Amino acid sequence: MTVLLCITGAGLASAAVAPIVHRATAEAGQTSAPPAASVPLPGSPPPPSSSPWASPPAIVASTPVSAVVDQEATVARVKQATEAVLPDAQVSYEVFDRTTGSIVASQNADQQVASMSVVKLLIALDVLARNNWTIPDAGTQQQLHQMLANSDDEIANELWTAGGGPAIVTRMASLLRLTGTAPPGDPGEWGDTKITPQDMVTVYRYLADQLPKTDQDLILGALSDAPNVAADGFDQYFGIPNGMPDTSWAIKQGWGTSGANAVMNSTGLVGPNWRYVVVVLSAAPVRSYATLPAVVTAAAGALATLVGSTAS
Repeated sequence: MTVLLCITGAGLASAAVAPIVHRATAEAGQTSAPPAASVPLPGSPPPPSSSPWASPPAIVASTPVSAVVDQEATVARVKQATEAVLPDAQVSYEVFDRTTGSIVASQNADQQVASMSVVKLLIALDVLARNNWTIPDAGTQQQLHQMLANSDDEIANELWTAGGGPAIVTRMASLLRLTGTAPPGDPGEWGDTKITPQDMVTVYRYLADQLPKTDQDLILGALSDAPNVAADGFDQYFGIPNGMPDTSWAIKQGWGTSGANAVMNSTGLVGPNWRYVVVVLSAAPVRSYATLPAVVTAAAGALATLVGSTAS
């Protein structure tokens, strides 16, 4: 399901994990996590072509924060914008320029936040990896499009179970060398996967720069086709779409609750040729659930000029 920014494993398919929808009001059942399957790290010798873990080339590391942008002024601008909406919201973000290879803006980028539906990006990547990075059959393509564009939780449940649940996160974190991404404590609650802004920048760089063209077209086509209203009826245009209205985007949003917190996350590629990666993650006490989308939109709006957009 999608709740915050879209206000809302590895055994293989034989490893059973209860398919539990991640909803703000749902209690996840307890199941044991299956063991993680081994997967070659980027840069290791390629496996045989028949292996389900043949992988694209390793992604290059990020370069230091750009000196062109006044970082102190950017942080102050975002802080002022978000605190005007909700003073106690925790907001972390990173903006990366794929053209210059530099981080344009960053604040608390290593801070872990519950992923909510943003983890569907990892679920989709895992499906492609287990298919040896070849384009899947038409039915699976449609599932991936619906799960990503409409943030369909039922499809996410099915693919989460088929991939071994939390082992999906373990495999993808190893493949992409994500340092702050961790599977959920409850194997059935995929939305409680922990992510960070800097790790999500790495994920989007992988999508935009490393995937085979057919896989890339499938994933980015779905992300750029996200409708205003998600499958669960939530308005998923908070954050990037509403805060950066004068530019193109390919987004994956997340919304929901985790423990005592409401969580809203807006992530995506922004601008001509998807030049920028923008990731804004947020959390606040659950009583602020209805207000938190506006916080994320305010943060995106404060970052809009960095990507050539104009805040709404």
